[in-house]
Amino acid sequence: MNLANRITIGRCCLPVVLIPALMLDLPGAKVLALALFILGIISDAIDGMLARRLGLVNDFGRLMDPLADKILIVSALVCFVAMPPYVVRTWMVVIIIAREFIVTGLRQLALQSNTVMSAETIGKHKTAWQMIAIVALLLYYALADLQAWLPPGMNSFLAEHAPRLLQLLFYVVTLLTLLSGIIYLWRYRAL
Repeated sequence: MNLANRITIGRCCLPVVLIPALMLDLPGAKVLALALFILGIISDAIDGMLARRLGLVNDFGRLMDPLADKILIVSALVCFVAMPPYVVRTWMVVIIIAREFIVTGLRQLALQSNTVMSAETIGKHKTAWQMIAIVALLLYYALADLQAWLPPGMNSFLAEHAPRLLQLLFYVVTLLTLLSGIIYLWRYRAL
């Protein structure tokens, strides 16, 4: 197993620590969750760069790299459903997960038909915006852990405005995810 694939496997394991960090009410846990998620994003960039530059691209990496992203993203989203201020709704997570299952199923059909189903630009944007939204919400939770170090007035500002802005961001992400799924279904409807 090459280095890029080992990094991908490591990213698959991050939720083992990420989920308890999000769900347990321990000092600094949300800061740890933010750091782990950012580590996951960085590792995604590194393993892709290594695979391309060193010629380490293989079927395992093609399959596991996007799967590792999905595991990390879905782990955070599922936890968010149960966390106040309840910015992420259950129906949002269902749409996001359903889109991933549908596109993965289409990819399997494409393989059986010897059709190359390349990543669409909107799919890349969808993933980037999902990660941005998750990092923003994780930052909100991490700042609550660090409230003693925040400037006066910042806590009340965050409590009043951040949840609405974050919820709007997740509405946009969910809409983008849905649109991305529809585009994939339309483009590969012949399958």
